[in-house]
Amino acid sequence: MRTAKNTPARPVSLRRKLRQRGQEILEFGLVAILMIPLLLGAFITGMNLVRSIQANQMSRDLTDMFIHGQDFSLYVSQNLAKRLAQGMNLGIGTDPGTARWNNTASTNGGNGIVVLTKIMYVGTTSEAQCAYVSPSTCNNHDSFVFMQRVQFGNSSLTPSFTSSLGALPTGITMLSDGEVQNPVTDTTAKLGTAGQTAMANLWQVNTGGQTQLADGQIVYVGEVFFQSPDLSFSSLSGNGVYARYFF
Repeated sequence: MRTAKNTPARPVSLRRKLRQRGQEILEFGLVAILMIPLLLGAFITGMNLVRSIQANQMSRDLTDMFIHGQDFSLYVSQNLAKRLAQGMNLGIGTDPGTARWNNTASTNGGNGIVVLTKIMYVGTTSEAQCAYVSPSTCNNHDSFVFMQRVQFGNSSLTPSFTSSLGALPTGITMLSDGEVQNPVTDTTAKLGTAGQTAMANLWQVNTGGQTQLADGQIVYVGEVFFQSPDLSFSSLSGNGVYARYFF
């Protein structure tokens, strides 16, 4: 006759593990819902910071070359800018001949746009700029005027990017290299209201030992903007980077 043997009870820790099987994956899923957007956000912010540093350096270098006589209305000079924008996809298409306004989206594409502007301050009617053309015809006295503007890249980015100096006034007369004719007498050469205010706040104040611009002095401005379509995921997106430099 057989006698029944007592089956040893399972350890408490093993019984607990059996009841908790699959709990780790649920915990991971709950944590991932919070952590993955944070990690993606940190990545996008970090990459945009890297691009912002590159855009700032590019803006400085272009403006430095601009003030030293580099003619960016030439396609060969715009190719130099493209090399400085390596990795950020500045599209300049093929040589359009007259390149001062080389920003056709259909041919250029790309993720960037560059705007280089030369601005002069015209003083009072008794100062040199007005005296040279005759005070009676000095329509732009006590104002900032466009002297030159060159723009290249992808013009379709302009809804996201607008120059802090404003758009060129309607009817302004420019040469093929972007130089403005008769900037002292032609009223269409004046910066718009927003541009006048921005420049006056920057250059016509006596703060920090800064000297106001005098009649005939010129400011060179380089602006760059790059979108970041590759740094977008669902509602997280890289809105692009903007840099501006004055000389």
